[in-house]
Amino acid sequence: MATISGISGLVANFDTKGAVDELLGLRKFEISQLTKKQTAETEKQAAFTELNSLLSNFRNQSIAMRDVGTFFAYTANLNSSDAAVPASTLVDVAGDNSVTAGNHSIVVEQLATTARSSSSIAVKDNAGAAITDANAALNFNSGSFVLNGTTINVSAADSLQSIANNINTASTGVSASVIKVSDADFRLVLAADTTGASAFTLTSTDLDAAGPLANLQLGATGQTNAKQVLEAGKDAQVTIDGITITRSTNTIGDAISGLTFTLKQANPLVTVDMSIGVDTNDVQNKVLDFIDSYNAVYTYINDQFKINNDTGSNGILANESILTSLQSSLTSGLLKSVPGLQSDRNSLVRIGIEPNELGMLSINDNLFTNFLNNDASAIRDVFVAQGSSTTPGLQFLTAGTNTISGNYSVNIDQVATKAAVTGMIDVVTTPLASDQTITLTEDGSARQAIVDLLTGDSQSTIISKLNTEFSTVRTESRLFDQMLIDSSTTQAANGATTFENLGGITGETITISGTNRSGSSVQSTFSIIDQNQDTISDLLSAIQSAFNQQVTASIDTSGRIQVQDNNSGDSQLAVTLSSDGALNFGVDSTALTTEGRFAMSLQAVSSGNFVTIEHKYYGAKNGFTISGASIGLGITDSGVTPISGSDIAGTINGETTTGSGQVMVGSAGNADGIGVLYSGAAAAPFSASMAIGIGAAASFDGAMDLFSNPFSGLIQNSIFSSENTYTTISEKITALEIQLEQQRTILTRSFSQMEASMNTLQSTGNFLTAQIDAFNAGNK
Repeated sequence: MATISGISGLVANFDTKGAVDELLGLRKFEISQLTKKQTAETEKQAAFTELNSLLSNFRNQSIAMRDVGTFFAYTANLNSSDAAVPASTLVDVAGDNSVTAGNHSIVVEQLATTARSSSSIAVKDNAGAAITDANAALNFNSGSFVLNGTTINVSAADSLQSIANNINTASTGVSASVIKVSDADFRLVLAADTTGASAFTLTSTDLDAAGPLANLQLGATGQTNAKQVLEAGKDAQVTIDGITITRSTNTIGDAISGLTFTLKQANPLVTVDMSIGVDTNDVQNKVLDFIDSYNAVYTYINDQFKINNDTGSNGILANESILTSLQSSLTSGLLKSVPGLQSDRNSLVRIGIEPNELGMLSINDNLFTNFLNNDASAIRDVFVAQGSSTTPGLQFLTAGTNTISGNYSVNIDQVATKAAVTGMIDVVTTPLASDQTITLTEDGSARQAIVDLLTGDSQSTIISKLNTEFSTVRTESRLFDQMLIDSSTTQAANGATTFENLGGITGETITISGTNRSGSSVQSTFSIIDQNQDTISDLLSAIQSAFNQQVTASIDTSGRIQVQDNNSGDSQLAVTLSSDGALNFGVDSTALTTEGRFAMSLQAVSSGNFVTIEHKYYGAKNGFTISGASIGLGITDSGVTPISGSDIAGTINGETTTGSGQVMVGSAGNADGIGVLYSGAAAAPFSASMAIGIGAAASFDGAMDLFSNPFSGLIQNSIFSSENTYTTISEKITALEIQLEQQRTILTRSFSQMEASMNTLQSTGNFLTAQIDAFNAGNK
């Protein structure tokens, strides 16, 4: 009987993962290509960032060399008329960019010295015995003295050293020290913190022979215990170019513009000849820095275009059009000539700064050195922006970033004026008829001058009084209106008065609040630890600490607390003292306060037989108000509306400008950034012309701004564009990866189902095969 064959081989170990990966290979390849593009964008961003850094450095070098007023640094050569006395032992000289070349003679006649005084003999304690320990209590009856306007209180517990310490912490402008002459001879030495003939003041009857502090031996002149003057303060005297000047300090910075002299030794017999010239080393270093920064940019560009032997490709930026534009801009900038300069010195090449065949800069030593040593201004003029006009009083100040060389029309529609007012009463033929108080307030700063004029004051006296007040600098001082009384003496309290004698109790807290000179808030507290021991001096120290030692706190002879700014000038100092107990310090009354302020920018001048008060500076923002001058001077009160000047107004090349005082700056078009100053006498309106020449540094500043501006530059825009491209690619990769995983899931599920079906068929086949095999076996 015939046999039946078995069923086999339907499925065996099917590789589902491998099959899915094969089907998804194209999608993976697409993701791989996008990842490579993403890497390329990252490399491009890094390359652009490096280029931008090099370009910014080059632009910064150009900015440092674009302004005519700051291009040169200067050196001073000093020679003594006596070979045995080196000039360096007599005077040092330093300068800034405002100095000008020239020759000067200097004779140091006298150095400024510091005023110093001391106890005339050994300090004694209250019993009359010479002290042998500077830290031992002197047991004086309480007293005080006024040092440079600041009250120093002395109590029985004070030692000579603590008195010195109190002086040093009180910001009096005087330093105190204790000198030990012998074991039984200690003396207090006072030295002014600054030099000058205006010595410090030391006053108080308490210091005199009959006073409680007599044994400090610091009595007034004529007293039996009069202080010893160790050295009188002196002003410095120096003769410059035959003119003798006097200053309170040995550092003189206002004699010659741009120069500061430091006097070191006086010798009236020796003349120091000073020659000020251009620092050629500084000029050369600036030029070399300019060349180096230019070459660094150009080298980077060249490297991008080179073929890499290993990869066979050029730089990542080689195909970027911006690179070609930048290279062209750099090259063209080298070839520009500056209008208005002589033809043999009107470009970089003409002064010896030359490009080679690769576009890199180098110095022609012979040509450049000749200009450097003989006419350094020729080098400067090729780099800077300059302007000139034939109109008297019209000056060039600045060029804009994108200003080009050429002639610019300047139209002045309104000249600047000062705020000014002139009286209508003749004070020459008729002196002031009655007493008068004038109040002037400077607009903006709110600085105020109050001037008392007296009957009979002449024009010159009135002007002198006004100008003296205008030039005065004041220190802010706040004086509380409550007079504190010591209950144990029924006299005005002083620094040694305990809080028990003022009605204060242990645990009472005093809040110290207010604002410092800059207007910042101040808040602190002082608590009475022991009413029998804590004193007013402790509170004064706490006030000074609360204000970070920027003020001096004291108590005056009437028992009122005073807080004074340690620095003169405008101040927003305000102080409040409040207690949670019975203590009452009053308020810092306006009537008792000295307002701190710097000198005012006002001046009084004669106008024929009349008085004119005017602001020193031009423009609408420089004004003032005045009251109280109508009767004596014939000046009507201004009220709250300031008397103001006017700003210059006009156009440059037909473009709008912004005026401030006498300065007019273009704000649009090809005049943007061009600044001019007009100080002439011509009445507006009128037209003028300004010839502007833009040197290499000024030109490159503008050109490189187009590329390297951190906000709108082309390179930064390219970086932003690359970052956007990178982001777009990232989004595509993310989307593809999501799709890939979704397809993987679907395919894996399908193949799994297929494999399960095939396994079922396989099982069925195996069963049938077994049945067939059994059938065949039974038929044998």
